[in-house]
Amino acid sequence: MVLLARWLLRIFFRQVEVVDGDHVPRDGAVVFVANHVNSLVDPALLLGFLARRPRFLAKSTLWQMAILRPFLHLSAAIPVYRRQDAGVDTSKNERTFARCHEVLAAGSTIALFPEGTSHNEPALVPLRTGVSRIVLQAEQRFPGLSVRIVPVGLTFDAKTRFRSRALVVVGEALEASAERQTYAVDPQAAVRRLTERIREALSAVTLNFPSWEEARLIERAAEIYERPVLDLPVERRLSDGFPLRQAFIRGYRELRQRFPLQVAAVAEAVREYDQLLDDLRLSDRQVASSYPSEGSARFVLKSLLVLLVRLPLAAIGTVYNILPYRLAGWLSGRNVDAVDVTATYKLLASMLLYPLTWGSAAAAVAWVWGAWSALGIFILGPVSGYFALRFSERRAHLRRQVRAFFILKGQRRARNLRLLRRAVAERLDELIVLYESLGPVETDGNPVAGSSAELR
Repeated sequence: MVLLARWLLRIFFRQVEVVDGDHVPRDGAVVFVANHVNSLVDPALLLGFLARRPRFLAKSTLWQMAILRPFLHLSAAIPVYRRQDAGVDTSKNERTFARCHEVLAAGSTIALFPEGTSHNEPALVPLRTGVSRIVLQAEQRFPGLSVRIVPVGLTFDAKTRFRSRALVVVGEALEASAERQTYAVDPQAAVRRLTERIREALSAVTLNFPSWEEARLIERAAEIYERPVLDLPVERRLSDGFPLRQAFIRGYRELRQRFPLQVAAVAEAVREYDQLLDDLRLSDRQVASSYPSEGSARFVLKSLLVLLVRLPLAAIGTVYNILPYRLAGWLSGRNVDAVDVTATYKLLASMLLYPLTWGSAAAAVAWVWGAWSALGIFILGPVSGYFALRFSERRAHLRRQVRAFFILKGQRRARNLRLLRRAVAERLDELIVLYESLGPVETDGNPVAGSSAELR
């Protein structure tokens, strides 16, 4: 299951980064808690890329899906019976909790998503209290048991898009020693306090935007700030920009309260720049790049050489795999309203359609040429598909950069876009100076010094 999860996600995402994975305790009872914005992709990331292999708590209705049932059994998932699921007997949760206690008492791990359901909100939704009750009840039932709670933040740059990127940020482990003592005299207060601590820990490893519109503007402003000038449009790792985006969110919230007019003016400038980028179908890193002639020519020649080498096998892979690729996209596209499950539908459809295609081709070949030829044809499916995928990505990247080069070198509107970008960067610097002048400010009840240092 671990290998399957890692293999599927390495194909779906072109990059999966894990930050601070050493925060995961090597032994003892551990509860992983994570934000839940991408349906079954979220548990697959935890299973495939964390040092410990947890047993997951999953809604009981998943066992009704025939394609999922074998994987739920193989991963030893524990069913949760939710009130919002029709016809579910929630009294069975007593057994669910007991099983969790036993797993933890054996020094193993469980994982759950305390938001309760997958969603498409720009920030954490209110947490359920289940994880706190499981931990505190387990420690009460098994004296001496010390459960550590490890927060895990999952961030995606485009969670529904094939070959996008994912970031897994592991926070420092929490212990419930203070709440354990309170639980004996006031269980509800102990559960509330521990749930609040878990919320704070999850907030520290996730990006929590006020709204999707503000998320777009904050992301764009952070992009402008983190790359003043480039030679060629190199993509930064998600982990490199994560602290900056957290700082921008904090600064934006405080400055919006203290200097609303100045923030509104900068937001409007960022919005105008963002709209021009969309109109010209350019990225910020392209606009920030100077595209020197020698470096650009070297990039084009290298890309053409790589494409030429990959072309024969890529052509075979494209023809061989085009049908399952189109069908998987069509099936996931029928659920456009459920953004948080789109990637899950793509993965599930692909798990069924690609092996079915390769197996059908192998069966046809076996009928004519025998078993060894069939085995070769079956292996050719994923191998040629991989070459087709890499060929397609390289070709699309080359086309985008050549197009950007000619637009930015030749169009007056594009030159104005660069001037606007510099103006936005200057206004961002002015806002940061304002933020620095605030001195200690209150953030979530804690004094935090407003400082440009955390941005720089």
